[in-house]
Amino acid sequence: MQTSLLTRLPSMTLAVMLTLVVAQGLVFSPEAHAAGGGKLEGTWLMEVTIVNCTTGAPLPIPGNPFPALHTYMRNGMMLRTGAPPPPAPPSTAVALSTAHGIWEHTGGQTFRERFRFFSFNAAGVHVSTSEITVERSLIQGNNAETDEIIGAGTGKFFTPTGMLVGEGCTEDRGRRVAFEEEE
Repeated sequence: MQTSLLTRLPSMTLAVMLTLVVAQGLVFSPEAHAAGGGKLEGTWLMEVTIVNCTTGAPLPIPGNPFPALHTYMRNGMMLRTGAPPPPAPPSTAVALSTAHGIWEHTGGQTFRERFRFFSFNAAGVHVSTSEITVERSLIQGNNAETDEIIGAGTGKFFTPTGMLVGEGCTEDRGRRVAFEEEE
């Protein structure tokens, strides 16, 4: 009896998924990210400043700088949440999604990350997509609680259809989130 493609499809799908999981473990293993450098994994409380791309001076906009949380996972994935200053008119954005992205160890104490988030208007309609790339350095303290990270980023801003409509720059600094010592 001959099996049809439809009856073999679940087995083929499982085989492909297992292959991808194993390959991801090889490429994104903790050693691939931390070899020769400090540990970035964890959650960091950040202060992000939107800056002039040429001079590096903070832009004089309300709410700048602003807080954010960055979470770096061992598998090279990251999450970011924060509330940047309101966009300049005529933007209609009023809400931002959580940013999802990737990161990698680039050597020594340096890392690179890229993440995207979406902006929505008051009716919940997608009005723009932002993609941020950050070159980051880890400054190790005496212990994990005193580690600090700094970064310089560039952002690209797109319409919902993918048309580039703007660019910008950021600088940030953060400390690892840790449990307080109980006395």
